[in-house]
Amino acid sequence: MRIDKSLFGTMPDGQPVYNYTFTDENGQSVVMSEYACAILETNVKGKDDKLYDVTLGYDTLGEYLNDTRNFGATIGRYANRIEAGRFTINGVTYRTPQNNGRNTLHGGFHGFGKRLFASELKGDKVVFTLHSPDLDEGFPGNFDLCVNVSFTDGTLTFDYEYTCDKDTPASITNHNYFNLNGHGQGMILNHDLKINSGKYCKANDEILALAPVANVEGTPFDFRNARKIITNMLPYSSEITYAKGGFDHCYEITDSTKPAAIAQGELTGIKLEVFSDMPALQFYTGNSIGHTKGKKGSYYNNYDGFALECQQFPNAMNEPLFPSPVIKAGEKVKAFIKFKFSR
Repeated sequence: MRIDKSLFGTMPDGQPVYNYTFTDENGQSVVMSEYACAILETNVKGKDDKLYDVTLGYDTLGEYLNDTRNFGATIGRYANRIEAGRFTINGVTYRTPQNNGRNTLHGGFHGFGKRLFASELKGDKVVFTLHSPDLDEGFPGNFDLCVNVSFTDGTLTFDYEYTCDKDTPASITNHNYFNLNGHGQGMILNHDLKINSGKYCKANDEILALAPVANVEGTPFDFRNARKIITNMLPYSSEITYAKGGFDHCYEITDSTKPAAIAQGELTGIKLEVFSDMPALQFYTGNSIGHTKGKKGSYYNNYDGFALECQQFPNAMNEPLFPSPVIKAGEKVKAFIKFKFSR
């Protein structure tokens, strides 16, 4: 296993931005950037033994600086939506940016997906760190995030550690868009998908997750048995219509020893298993990608990538029926996400 460091570009203020290329024992590789602690490439082998880059993204740092889709990015301080851009902790009401209609999405206008992380190579991993000051995007407390990244034997692992000096809500995830046939290879709707959950959150017309969790039985959200994504999209429900004609919904995760989800590309045979000890999984079918210029001359359109975002429940600080996402002052929290590739 090898890790190589290279210059990606410079920030508008002149700060250099470095990338790290992780190469595993089988010649597969992942490229991570200090900018947004983002996945830029995921090159894994298909059934024909060829390498396919299954991550949507851009060629240049400038394109990532202007990105509005969070391609590959680490998300914080709070992933997903916060209703009306406000919440109350210890009797104090905090307001966060309303960057998604009247709601906050993925930490606000300048969430962690728009930040430059510091980095350090430590043995077989790279440690990315970020400090978020008190009232950054409206969130209380000085918050420190450490992301330990490794890639070995086809498994990309994110080990998160974070703490804050005030009680604060926190939900950290990775927002990679996958196409297991290779980025730029069209829609992902014929991928097979299994989600190991019998419970999901209904969503309203703002795509806000609603409590309590509901049974997937008899709904388009039942992926307990592997099936093509499009099979469940075709019987449109109002919730799928609200999500712009696809999935953008949260599932309950209860067992970190089993894959929360398993997806497989129908052309390459590449299989992705997602593991996490977080309580929720957001499944998103790239409904708002639009017509976007991507890497190596590719153009991405709606449904050309999917995301499986392990996280805390959306809007959980305003929904008492969800597990509390609030970490206590001085508490050190650990969580992980693993993306395991095989064929």
